[in-house]
Amino acid sequence: MSRIDFETSLCCPRCKNPFTKVSDKGICKKCGFKYQKKDGIWDFLYLPNKKFKKSQQGYETLHKDISGGPGDGSYEILASIARGNRSVDIACGEGIIEKLAKDTIGIDFSLNALKKAKKFGIKNLVLADASYLPFKENTFDLAISAGSLEHFPDPQKALSEMVRISKIQVITVHKHPPIPFAKILRKFYNLVSGIKDQPIEEPQSAKKIDKMFINANSHVVFKGVWTLPFNYGRIIKFLPEIKQIPSCYFYIAIKK
Repeated sequence: MSRIDFETSLCCPRCKNPFTKVSDKGICKKCGFKYQKKDGIWDFLYLPNKKFKKSQQGYETLHKDISGGPGDGSYEILASIARGNRSVDIACGEGIIEKLAKDTIGIDFSLNALKKAKKFGIKNLVLADASYLPFKENTFDLAISAGSLEHFPDPQKALSEMVRISKIQVITVHKHPPIPFAKILRKFYNLVSGIKDQPIEEPQSAKKIDKMFINANSHVVFKGVWTLPFNYGRIIKFLPEIKQIPSCYFYIAIKK
């Protein structure tokens, strides 16, 4: 996506008023929302309540130290889908997909994450919340969200925003292992092993994801699992990796 295409696709994240012209600093004439571009990163961050702000603050702290991502090939596959399309990566983190698919727009609500992405040479970076995206309807051919829906304060609203701005949606979503009391066991293991979950950690069921796509007016055309095993990298040291039970769902959907 060229610079001109990018700038003419922008709208106010709060009221969705389309911007006919943007500069490095401006204000929405309809609702007064202020935006700016600083050090190569567009700031369209809108956080309407305490839950959203608390989550964002948690990720700012997390991204001071977090680095890299899974090396199972999934990001390479997602990047290959993104290349050649008008693509956006929601909750892009440090820009792994963007490094592999240079024209992809990277969006995250952590400025620390985007600063790391910028150091890798990623050019199209936007500070924004997944539930309040600063783009007009149908701006993109493809919207990607890799392992993030379960961390959003309002996953339904975030998915609906993805559908609003794109024709096709590709997502991976963490799920609980298919064992009794999985959610309780996860909390217990985290407690005894000293593991800290992300600020919001709500693995989703296939039934719930299916319903969210229906509510967002998007049709699921493929549903499978992601290869990343449970306990990836032996996070819980006294438990083995369970490679036979993939830890994520993989969805491809198209707007109706």
